[in-house]
Amino acid sequence: MKKGIDRRQFVGGAGILAAAGMVGMLAGCSQPQANGTGGDKAVDTQPAPQNISETHDCDILVIGSGAAGLAAAVQASELGANTICIESQSIPGGNMNGVEGCFGVGSRMQQKEGIDVDPGTVIRLEIEQSQYRCSGPGYVDMVHNSGENIDWLLDNGVTFGQVDVDKGDILVFHRFAKGSGGKDYVPAMVAAAEKNGVTFLYDTEGTGLIKADDGSIVGAYAETKSGGTIQINAKSVIIATGGFADNEEYMAACGLEPQSYVIGGVPGHDGLGHQMGIEAGVRDNRGNSAMLAALKVPTTPGYYENGKFDFVIGVAAPFAVWVNEKGERFINEDFTAVNAMSMTLPIWRNERTYIVMDTPMLNAFLNGDSDAQKQLEDAIAEGEILQADTLDELAVNANIDSKTFVATIDRYNGFVESGTDLDYGKSSEIMMSLESGPFYAIHVIPQVNTSIGSLQTDRTFHAVNEDYEPIEGLYVVGVEGAMLWNNIYTINVSGGCNANNVNSGRVAARDAFENL
Repeated sequence: MKKGIDRRQFVGGAGILAAAGMVGMLAGCSQPQANGTGGDKAVDTQPAPQNISETHDCDILVIGSGAAGLAAAVQASELGANTICIESQSIPGGNMNGVEGCFGVGSRMQQKEGIDVDPGTVIRLEIEQSQYRCSGPGYVDMVHNSGENIDWLLDNGVTFGQVDVDKGDILVFHRFAKGSGGKDYVPAMVAAAEKNGVTFLYDTEGTGLIKADDGSIVGAYAETKSGGTIQINAKSVIIATGGFADNEEYMAACGLEPQSYVIGGVPGHDGLGHQMGIEAGVRDNRGNSAMLAALKVPTTPGYYENGKFDFVIGVAAPFAVWVNEKGERFINEDFTAVNAMSMTLPIWRNERTYIVMDTPMLNAFLNGDSDAQKQLEDAIAEGEILQADTLDELAVNANIDSKTFVATIDRYNGFVESGTDLDYGKSSEIMMSLESGPFYAIHVIPQVNTSIGSLQTDRTFHAVNEDYEPIEGLYVVGVEGAMLWNNIYTINVSGGCNANNVNSGRVAARDAFENL
C-alpha cells in the first residue's frame, strides 16, 4: 500500500514524482500545441514538466483502462473520436479482473428468459439502502440504461453465461461466462477499442491535468515507468482511475488506519486520479466515499481461492457472537442479511474484533469442508484464530478482560434461553447458545477492494467545482465519480457497481463527443 504521494502541486499542471527520478520544473509555462486535435485554447501560465519526451494529440483522453475506462474508450471510438487510453499498469483491466458480472434490467438475455423486473422497485430499494443520500437521477439513468448497456457489451464481444441473483434477491445479475471480467470483459473490450483505432499506452500514469485560461481541461501529463514524461493534448479528459484504496493517507482520512485493514483489489489505485481532480478544482467527495469491503481473517486464503474465512465469515455464521477488544458485544450478528456489504461498518471503531463460536457453531459453519478445516488449522497455527477449552482461557488468549467477556457470553446465552435479544434484537430463529468447548475467537479485519465516489460529478459525469458547476472538458467515471453510494455500497441489487462503470463510461464519452 502506498502513502499519499508528496509532490509539488500546481493547478492544472503536473507534479513531478521524486520517486520517478524526475529532475524538476520550469518556473515558466509550457503550452499544449494548438495545431493538433488537442485544442486551440491558450493555457494559464502554469509550471510544466521540464523534460517532456513526447507529445500526443487526441479528441478524448481516457486515464485508466478498467471497466469504466474501457467502456469510455470503446464508446468514444465508436462515435469516431480520436481516442487515447493510458494505463499505469502493464496490462488493462484494473479491478475488473476480479468482477464476476454486471447488473441489468431489460436486457436481451432477460427478455429471452421471460425475466421482467420493475426498474422503479430496484431504484427505490437502492435509494432506501443508501439512506436516501445517493443521486436519485443517477440511479434512474443507470438502471434504465442498464439493459441496453448489457446488449451493447454483447455486441462488442463480452460473453455472459446466465442471469441470476448473485448475492441479492432480484434476477438482474448477468454473470460472465467464465466467471471473471478479466476473461470475459477485458479482452473483448480491448479488442473492440483497438479495432476502432484507440491508442493504448501502458505503464503510463497520469500525473496532472492541463488547464486552459478559461478553466477548461485541455489535456494531461503522464509519466512512463522508463522515466519519460508525456504531454497529451485533448479536447476532453475522462478520469477512470479506479479509486484510492492503495493510498494509506486517503484511507486513514476515511477512518481506516493501515494496520487495521488489508487490500483485496488489484494494484494501481494510488489516488493520483483523485489528486489530479482536486488540483484541477473538482469538488472533493471523500467525506461520502463508500468502500467495497468485506471481512477477512488475516493469513487465510482469499475469496477467489475458496477461502472459507474471507468474505463468507461475515455472512454465513449469523449464529455466532461478535465482540470487540474489551469483550463487549456490539451488534446484532444477523445484520448482514439486509446488506452483505455492511459487514465491515460496525467494526471500524474497534481496535480488534472477534467472531466467537463454540464447537457446534464452528462445525455448522465448516459444514464438513476439508479445505475449510485445513484453513482453520493453519489460522490457529498463525494465531489469527484462537482456540481454548474454556471461555476464561479464550479471553486470556485473545488479550480480552475475562470478567467482561464471560459476562457478555452469559448474558447472550440468557437471551437465547428467553428467546429475546434485549440488547440488539437479533432474530431468535438463528440464536444459538455457546456451551460446548473448545471455543474459538476468530480475528477479523476489513478487506478493502475499492473506494467509491471520491470526486463529485453531475448527471453526465462532468466533474463539478466547488460551486457545483461542471468543469468543461473534464469527466470522472467508474468508482471514482460514482454518486450512487454514500458511505455504504449496496449489494442486494447485485452488479450495480459494474453497471455504473459501463454506464458512466458511455455517458461521459457520448457527452464529450457531442462537445468536440
